Amino acid sequence: MLHDHLDGGLRPSTIIELAKKDGVSLPVDNEQELKDWFFENISSKNNQVFKKFELTISLMQNFENIERIAYEAVMDLRSENVIYGELRFAPFQHQNDNLSLKDIVKAASNGLIQGEKDFGGKFNLILCAMRQHNNSLDVAKLAIDSTDIKVVGFDLAGPEYNYPPKLHLDACMLIKKAGLGLTIHAGEAADISYIEQAIFDCKADRVGHGWQIIYGCKEINDKFIPNGRIAEYVLENQIPLEICISSNIKSGASEVTIDNHPAIKLLNGGFKVTLNTDNRLMAKTSLLNEFNIASEKLNMGSNDKAKLIKNSFDVVFSN
Repeated sequence: MLHDHLDGGLRPSTIIELAKKDGVSLPVDNEQELKDWFFENISSKNNQVFKKFELTISLMQNFENIERIAYEAVMDLRSENVIYGELRFAPFQHQNDNLSLKDIVKAASNGLIQGEKDFGGKFNLILCAMRQHNNSLDVAKLAIDSTDIKVVGFDLAGPEYNYPPKLHLDACMLIKKAGLGLTIHAGEAADISYIEQAIFDCKADRVGHGWQIIYGCKEINDKFIPNGRIAEYVLENQIPLEICISSNIKSGASEVTIDNHPAIKLLNGGFKVTLNTDNRLMAKTSLLNEFNIASEKLNMGSNDKAKLIKNSFDVVFSN
């Protein structure tokens, strides 16, 4: 699992418990109703999904809570037999308890380490810079300074529209120089030019979502075949696409649906496709569910499944 947001995967039961402890008001206090609330009306185009994150992030403002949420993420992923995962979050959004940025990362790292001890597997962290802010260079420096506490990569996250990757070129170049993994959200809500910038300008190792690479392709016999410079480059260099089917469908940012999602057709065309959850709570999904969707709705075969799993292991970030 390469693309999973720590603040997008909280358990509803944990949200209710922590909200009561910390005095945070909730829209509903029933687990199922809360789960439904997170799933409803999360259009990223209208910034609704980011409003849902405001609630989960408000519960991740002290060391104990962050540590617990990271621990439970490992527990939940291991219950699906996920043996490797990279969990990402944006440390600058968790400073209200006067924690240092390094302590915020340490809290998440501690949760992962204890989860590994109790449940097995291996889990690492990717630090996100929010592209609408101007502190990406600081996040990059924090990532480089935190490789001893499970940080293996850097990501540009947040709203794509009007915040192209090149705005954060300095941070990306610093990450590349340091040898950390670089992934950039691109081609989910904004057009293919954002993928071009992520790859050609920022030198991303992987692309978060990236399904809009199809607009540089032509569709032939259930395959997407490159028909333009960026798609040809992504295919030839086997640059991984961190595809998140349920999240892409639910985000409301484009016309993609459960019936026309291009994940398997991109795989058939030779692209380095991986399947991921993105936000397990907001998209009401799991990694098992993503594979079930691909099988039942997108004609994924057994060989495709094996290839998708191998693709993920081929491109993990390591420290």
